[in-house]
Amino acid sequence: MNGPGDPAEAISLAGWRTPVGDDPRAAELDARAAAARADTAATLGRAETTDAARRPVAADRDPALVQVIAAAGRFYQSQLAGSWVPGYLASRGLDAALLPTSPWKIGYAPASWTALRDHLRGLGFTDADMLTAGLAVNGRNGQFRDHFRDRLIIPLRAGDGIATGFIARRHPDAGHDHGPKYLNTPDTPIFTKGRILAGLAEGRGAFQRGAQPVLTEGPLDAIAVSIASEGAFTGIAPCGTALTGDQVAVLARTIPLEDRGVLVALDGDTAGRAAAVRAYWRLTPVTSSLTAITLPDSTDPAGILETGGRAALREALTSAVRPLADLVTDSRIDDWARGRELVFAELQIGALRAAATAIANMPGDHVGPQAARLCALFSENYGWTPKEVTTEIIDTIERQLTSAQARPMQGGSSHPADSPWAVVTRATAPPRQRTPADIATTAQPRALRLLQPQSAERDTLRDHAIAASSCRLCGGSEPVAEGRLAFLASAVFPDTTRGPFSRSYTVGSMQDRPAETGTSRDHAHDDLLVEPSGR
Repeated sequence: MNGPGDPAEAISLAGWRTPVGDDPRAAELDARAAAARADTAATLGRAETTDAARRPVAADRDPALVQVIAAAGRFYQSQLAGSWVPGYLASRGLDAALLPTSPWKIGYAPASWTALRDHLRGLGFTDADMLTAGLAVNGRNGQFRDHFRDRLIIPLRAGDGIATGFIARRHPDAGHDHGPKYLNTPDTPIFTKGRILAGLAEGRGAFQRGAQPVLTEGPLDAIAVSIASEGAFTGIAPCGTALTGDQVAVLARTIPLEDRGVLVALDGDTAGRAAAVRAYWRLTPVTSSLTAITLPDSTDPAGILETGGRAALREALTSAVRPLADLVTDSRIDDWARGRELVFAELQIGALRAAATAIANMPGDHVGPQAARLCALFSENYGWTPKEVTTEIIDTIERQLTSAQARPMQGGSSHPADSPWAVVTRATAPPRQRTPADIATTAQPRALRLLQPQSAERDTLRDHAIAASSCRLCGGSEPVAEGRLAFLASAVFPDTTRGPFSRSYTVGSMQDRPAETGTSRDHAHDDLLVEPSGR
């Protein structure tokens, strides 16, 4: 069968689409490209983290560079009094970061081109030391000058607490002619920003007492989370770079992530949501306990603390929490929707397959809940039946996984209880069939009515299904009678298993299944399972 990215399938989709509005060809091609990029990013993200976790910890650092960084940090702290930094932090509710007990050791780089250079020369450090440590640069006019000038300074520490560099925020009233809002130490023999998480070393004590790490975009957000949460959470930030596998590996070595989990609180704008999706794939190799808070557009934790105070930020960290996997699934659908409804059939199919591909690559305990969400979304919004959606997800999982256990078992035997097929089926199966009296007194959703048709609807639905068996569904090359519609029709019409749909599928209920099949019964539902009997 053609995959969702095959050119042949794209031609087929274009040939049978039914116009309902604007020509979707451009949107479809853009969505396919976005899906391909997202799949590649997910694969690379997981591989990067796995590779970083296997690499040994970096070798010993050059003591001379560690010493010059420490001396620079002390100098910056000594310049704090009388600068604009204390007032700025107080105005944003971050003044607790300046307390003597604070682990952050914030400082100030004076508005001079040579203040630090002259100070370090007086301590006996050479220009080569400063240049190598990233504290000074050779200016375009040939002057050897400080790297940071008129900036709030935050030390960046490795996992063991040793400061190896700095991140600096410019004056809030300064424009772009004063450089970027945040400026990092350049990469040096002892500092690589893609391997440092601001707040990780500072929060070590809180982590040992059980605090949960909260991934934020910048160091001030991380400080805001730590100040407001009173020990329940501690903020960490990647400092001007997307979360990397090296940073995740350092985090996993410091905190028992499988038990503690990670809460993602990135900015509420489009870029922040995209960063949250990228973070998901980098974090899944070390933990499946991943949640996110939904922030309003153009809002971040530091902004919430500034405008609403500590109570407002604590409320945001605890009340608007959802699985991070939700954002991943939704982002795949959004690539196809582009801010509007999926009015074309081929856009619906493309979105469904893109979301199913993401679900197929998720940790096992995320698959069932996301499959159920996808079924509910497509049933309520687009009239798909749960069986149709489930089948697409199962087909995608079977294409993605290569292990023999994940493939359908031949000869009509059942799937293991922990296989992706069984997980998806259990998560998306309809409730036990009701009695006629129950159906008469309780309004059922359309999707469930399709799976449990009354006699008045039965003949019509059967005729439609049989008539459709000669067409092709979803742009694929598989006849409907032997593919997706057969899967659905076998559930809707159990008595047709001897008819045109019987070649590929059989029907059985969980309560009738022998114990030796390995399929565990879900006691919350006596679900109807539709199983491939050999494809």
